[in-house]
Amino acid sequence: MRRFFTFGCSFTQYWRWPTWADILGRGYDLFENWGICGGGNCQILYNLMECHQRHGITATDTVAIMWTYVSREDRYVRDRWLEGGNVYWGSELGEDYVRQYACERGYLIRDLAVVSAANQLLASWGCQSRQLAMVPLAQDNSTNQLGEDPTGTKGLDDVLALYRPVLEGIAPSVYDVVFSGDWFTGTGLPDSFDPSRRDFNPTPVEHLYYLARVWPTAEIAPGTRDWVSRVQDQLAQGQEPEWQPRLPHRL
Repeated sequence: MRRFFTFGCSFTQYWRWPTWADILGRGYDLFENWGICGGGNCQILYNLMECHQRHGITATDTVAIMWTYVSREDRYVRDRWLEGGNVYWGSELGEDYVRQYACERGYLIRDLAVVSAANQLLASWGCQSRQLAMVPLAQDNSTNQLGEDPTGTKGLDDVLALYRPVLEGIAPSVYDVVFSGDWFTGTGLPDSFDPSRRDFNPTPVEHLYYLARVWPTAEIAPGTRDWVSRVQDQLAQGQEPEWQPRLPHRL
């Protein structure tokens, strides 16, 4: 049986429409999308381990991870992972916490170690795997248009140099490939809470474009491209998309 497990944030599992993961998942016998909206890179590692505990990932399986940006803090509270999002933007942690403890250098040290640990686990299991990215982890938040480090931390070069081999194993990001390094390019689809604004999550068609650019050898099941076009049209017309998320049973 061909099994496919995916991990990431809302760019992997989005509540409004299918993503790159759902597009590829149509070609497998078993597909589970472990992504969490607003989740950070730590929860990706935690959920990767939970998935392995439940399924025993082997050499016949395929795992794909889309790493997210580093300024997120993951917490499991009252039976669920909190959807924390960017700590610099309206975080529930509060301004005092962010001013005192948010540190981009610290986040980068933490998250590149997380990516390295995930890589070593995947290698030990012998599965097929692919590393993708929402944004380039080698760029700071300001460059990625994701806020300013309130501590003014400078000097990431030594961290990036240490983890250079890890970074080289990650495909070009959605930010670069789809948005050309500017979140405000393109039209996208209306935001669900404020239709006058754009939803900055990639549309289904944009997800398909991203796969074609960074993972051209990925197997796309017959009829999937037509399905993506239909879903895009349905969303543009304000209709419910022809899609059901494939969520796992999780702690």
